[in-house]
Amino acid sequence: MRVTRLLIGLTTLTVLTLASARSASACSCEPSGPPCQNTFHVDAVFAGTVLSISALPDEGPPLRPGEFRIPQALRVEFAEVMALRGIQGAAVSVLTAGSGPACGYAFKVGERYLVYASRNQNGTGFVTGICSRTRRLADAGDDLRFLQTLSTPSDTRGRVYGTISHWEQDLATGEPRQHGPVSDVYVSVRGSGSAFEALSDARGRYEVKVPPGRYEVTALPPTGFSTRYLRRTIELRDARACFVADFSVRFDGRIKGVVRQSSGEPAERVAVEVMAADAVGKAGNIQTLRASTDAGGSFEFVEVPPGRYVVGVDLTPRMNADVIFPTTFHPGTMDATLATVVQLDGGQQRELEPMTLPPARRSYRLTGRVVFEDGSPAPGAFISLADGGATWRQVAAGIKPESDGTFSFVVHEGRSYLARASYWDEAQRKQIGGAVGPFVVTGEMGPLKVVLSEAR
Repeated sequence: MRVTRLLIGLTTLTVLTLASARSASACSCEPSGPPCQNTFHVDAVFAGTVLSISALPDEGPPLRPGEFRIPQALRVEFAEVMALRGIQGAAVSVLTAGSGPACGYAFKVGERYLVYASRNQNGTGFVTGICSRTRRLADAGDDLRFLQTLSTPSDTRGRVYGTISHWEQDLATGEPRQHGPVSDVYVSVRGSGSAFEALSDARGRYEVKVPPGRYEVTALPPTGFSTRYLRRTIELRDARACFVADFSVRFDGRIKGVVRQSSGEPAERVAVEVMAADAVGKAGNIQTLRASTDAGGSFEFVEVPPGRYVVGVDLTPRMNADVIFPTTFHPGTMDATLATVVQLDGGQQRELEPMTLPPARRSYRLTGRVVFEDGSPAPGAFISLADGGATWRQVAAGIKPESDGTFSFVVHEGRSYLARASYWDEAQRKQIGGAVGPFVVTGEMGPLKVVLSEAR
């Protein structure tokens, strides 16, 4: 697509495109950073007034009568240009995508803007988008103050700085919890033959001055915090440039143990869960942490936030599970009131006694047919299984029935399910559906028949 080729020069831009010329696009950006960072990550910076906006010719197939295609790229002509970096002349044109989801910037004719632009793939023009610091000139005070300093003598070193903050995911509520800045975090900035270091202060801030070049920035927090995801590679392209490298740290609470089969052998590839103790017995979308046992039946949870937890197997329904056990809490009980409660205050490590599981639930092959009201098969339908107790929760991915309408799923004895089918009736331009259940699986179940009918 033309959008992809035009905008590939933007260093912080990710454009996700589908095959068709009429496909939707989605844009995701890393923060462009402050003016001293973004100025040197683009090829040109200028202020100008939008004179005109025109759509570029589309390269897709010819439109059929009545069809409309969203413009894939726009040419924006600027007049009264004030060149600030990397550009000359009183007029310039810039390309941008034709919509925000494709990372295009929504310019308006007659408005005056500060534009951060990069050269396109073949170097013949400039492109910009919402991933840069491009903005209305009236909102660009900080940018202009920095850009006015570019002509003055500069230090031979640029700045690498940032803030170290502490956050945790509250497993009981599912919400992030901010704990504020973290002091005494060691930060190293290492490049080719050079190394610099700093400690974060009481506000979590650090700063080092380094010559232009590529560096690896690493944060090493105090004991009790996880060290994962605390490293990034940056590039400082000019002695007047800066780069903001912020880091978030979290406690490295750990819970580990061993799971055994009822025979006493290690239970391999069993999904173990950690759940907030206050969530036991509650309905709704309960969040858990999940880890799988190794060949010796061992498991370990890392980066567990502070809280009170229970540990167990099959505490919540899983998608497309081949093996399911009765809900079992550590130390090996199906009674939630007898479950072990693990308390973590921040960065502690707890090792549990071995837990023995009851025999797994027996699995069966559930079969059936999806049919229309007249009894004819519906091979174009989709059918899936939901949890019988919480019918909004899908536990088996949707599949298409065979040409005769037949389908099959693996189900487990004693579990409750709801079979739900849907079909798009193209002739009538409407959705029809049908469901069976909830039902509890037993060894005596016969085939299901799911009848599609108009929803009432």
